[in-house]
Amino acid sequence: MQNEEDSLHRAKRARVDEPVKAGVGPCRISERDVGMTQFVHTNWNPVHGIIKQRYSDFLVHEVDLDGNVVHIISLAPPEPEKKSELSVDDCADTWDSLQPWFGDQLDALKAMAEDKTAPPVKSSALPDKADRTRVHQLIRKLGGGKLSSEAATIDGVAAICVKRMQASASSQKQRDPTTEANRSPPYIHFLLQKTNRDHQEALQWLARFLHLDRHRGKELLSVAGTKDKRAVTVQRVALKRGKKTLNEVWRQINHIGQPIFGGSGTKDRRTIEVATNTRAERGLRVAHLSYANEPLQLGMLSGNQFTVTLRNVCWAHEKGLADTSDRSELESSLKDRVKSIEQNGYINYFGMQRFGTGSVSTHAIGIAILRGDFSEALRLLFSSEDQDEGQDDTNAPPHVIGTRAGIKAYTEKRYTDAYNLFPKSCVAERAVLDKMRMSHWHPSDSLNAFQNIPRTLRLMYVHAYQSYLWNSLVSERIRRFGAMHCIPGDCIMENSGIEGNTQVKFLGEDADNHKISSVVMPMPGSDVQLQQDGWMADLYSELLAQDGLTPSMLYTANQPEYRLKGSYRHIIQKPSRVHCELIPYYDSDAALCETDEEKLLPDTFLPPRAPSSAPFLAFQMVFQLPPSSYATILLRELLRMDTSAHTQKSLTKESSDQTAASNRTAVEQQ
Repeated sequence: MQNEEDSLHRAKRARVDEPVKAGVGPCRISERDVGMTQFVHTNWNPVHGIIKQRYSDFLVHEVDLDGNVVHIISLAPPEPEKKSELSVDDCADTWDSLQPWFGDQLDALKAMAEDKTAPPVKSSALPDKADRTRVHQLIRKLGGGKLSSEAATIDGVAAICVKRMQASASSQKQRDPTTEANRSPPYIHFLLQKTNRDHQEALQWLARFLHLDRHRGKELLSVAGTKDKRAVTVQRVALKRGKKTLNEVWRQINHIGQPIFGGSGTKDRRTIEVATNTRAERGLRVAHLSYANEPLQLGMLSGNQFTVTLRNVCWAHEKGLADTSDRSELESSLKDRVKSIEQNGYINYFGMQRFGTGSVSTHAIGIAILRGDFSEALRLLFSSEDQDEGQDDTNAPPHVIGTRAGIKAYTEKRYTDAYNLFPKSCVAERAVLDKMRMSHWHPSDSLNAFQNIPRTLRLMYVHAYQSYLWNSLVSERIRRFGAMHCIPGDCIMENSGIEGNTQVKFLGEDADNHKISSVVMPMPGSDVQLQQDGWMADLYSELLAQDGLTPSMLYTANQPEYRLKGSYRHIIQKPSRVHCELIPYYDSDAALCETDEEKLLPDTFLPPRAPSSAPFLAFQMVFQLPPSSYATILLRELLRMDTSAHTQKSLTKESSDQTAASNRTAVEQQ
């Protein structure tokens, strides 16, 4: 049995079986709500630092399986297609093989391959079927899609007549096996830089730019891993191309030849020069296109490199840095903390991004799915709105106003209006409404409406609940026993890694012989081993019971795709290739780091570094983490501060550099 003290330390949780009350301001999801309560370094004092004030303050670059950090180093379009069609001279031997059947007309046959006005040519008599088959094959090969061969007769004996095809150029191109569109591998890989775009939304825009099938568009695009939304991220993307070429894909995504937004008439169209010298449309920049034989699959990366700039760093109990000694002390402390995190790590929690920024956590929707209550899942989905914008529409951004109007239309069952009102970034809501607005949809069919959400997004909800359980179990493990040593009952991997045929071992009295970095915590599901008794088993059952679930319900859902298999995740994570520095600055809006795109555009550049006497300090870190590890959780450990979106927004508004910027603006306007 858990004692009363234990229960006080468990994560406080919002009830998901109570409806959101109208007229009450949206609740704010906290770290405690999603199971995050502990730290590795318990004696550190909090440090103030603003995360993601600018999108470029949080750069993410994918690291491929070979350990290469992917960067965009050129904005130029792909090289023009090189003609690879075989010339007549290149095919001399093969053309000569037709000599027995065409004789003196062989030269005329060759000319037909080059001249679309050339007259038809007949072979000599071909009574042997094998000879006729051979001639048909050679004509198809040599003609490059330009020649056709058909049956004919000479004095009643079978022969072949060869004609120049009169099909359109596009038809010939589709049939010609030597063109780039037909001879190239089936996939195109490219680098994508996205700015402040959710993963699903970014793929949706790419599918639209490429004119992919509305329902299958995103299935034709694949990635190795999803990336943060409020950031500038660079990653690989694969496209199942059909007949598209490198140049066609580049031109479509860059809107070459399309009218320029705000231009005067149809003459103002987007050119290659514009595309390579101005910021990308919709914050989506593509580069380095190449053909490939395989798509990308989730997990085909070794990690991510982060470049994080924390602004206005100072001790949390102070408003700023008073003098040089304060700066020296802070710099020394932060660098010591970074070294300690390199050595001892941080708790490998699932970050707040996993649980969304709405007033309803994604894991709450996951609970409804695992219960099989899709009506409740939809209610929660349409109860959630941005928790940081308050209730006044006066100064709210357009996407917030659109979301609120969409929710209102949904509650009034005006599904077509709601679909049109929701911003395109609301992928899940619009997918549900797209089903609901159909004439044959019935209000009792909540399941099919929910299933219209893209599969990866649907699964995110149940995985968020799995993540909540994992966070809660790890918090209790570290609260009880600390984060520096192994204890009996800890679980470690017995093979070389988490991938593959995983074998685990629960430690006994030999726990001291193992490192805490080797300890994993099960993510509940059918394929993992959990302790059958003890504190973990009790807490696990209690957490599920609070949500109206049992262990078996996690892997026996009526919809097979929601059955959780589970896995193992290290409880402590360590960064690699770490570099850090303090950067003085004057202006709260000044860029302190460049994106790949900005480095290549002609009119963007970093301002000169401010002197050390500048009033504000930023702390910049570059480090790498393996897949599925959250940089914001490392920053949580470093700063000892809440990483939730609403906390960061509040810190930004109250920070001294923002106050200085506001005062400067007020003076300029006088």
